[in-house]
Amino acid sequence: MGHPPPIPYGPPPGAPPPTAPRRGPGPLVFVLIAAAVAVLLLITGAVAYVIVTGDDGDSGPAASGPVDLREPLTFSLVDEVSQPPCKAGARTVAGDTSCYTFGGDELTVRRLEAVKAVAPDPARGAPGWTVQLTLNDADRPGFAALTGKAAQGYASRAPSGRMGMLIGETLISPPAQVMQAITGGQVQITGPAGTFTRSYTEGLVRRMTGR
Repeated sequence: MGHPPPIPYGPPPGAPPPTAPRRGPGPLVFVLIAAAVAVLLLITGAVAYVIVTGDDGDSGPAASGPVDLREPLTFSLVDEVSQPPCKAGARTVAGDTSCYTFGGDELTVRRLEAVKAVAPDPARGAPGWTVQLTLNDADRPGFAALTGKAAQGYASRAPSGRMGMLIGETLISPPAQVMQAITGGQVQITGPAGTFTRSYTEGLVRRMTGR
């Protein structure tokens, strides 16, 4: 009820967030949070709502302040989508039925202003634990440019309309469709509550930070 009105994309206002699948890990949901704008990202088999958020929300002990990452974090646009078995260079995630080859349009982040595991918040469409990232000022323009290019790809129905997120060389969620450039510096990763437990999200944070 207290959420800001959505921009004219996606389903009409008031559409409830989807329930987590009953079986299997299900697709991970990749959520981008932009200040003063709400963007709808469509994921294979799931819908993620982007919400305006502040710095509130409880976090687990895996929270970390400004940190140089042990494994780099890369946002990359899809160059090609194919069917399994995945050919050399293509990646997929558990529960997905597609293989993704990434092109040269990417942003690699080696330092974050903040990264933490955040407790469930069903009112904001996060039934399970999430990982919240805050980009530093130096990476925000590149992130805005990359998501702007993804939005152009989405408009032309090109594979580049989808953006993946990799820790090291590992794709951690199905690439998301990006409808609009994201100028805010926050990124949130979430998924089915059965998969995104406290231990799982804190494990992702530890993998990135080494803490």
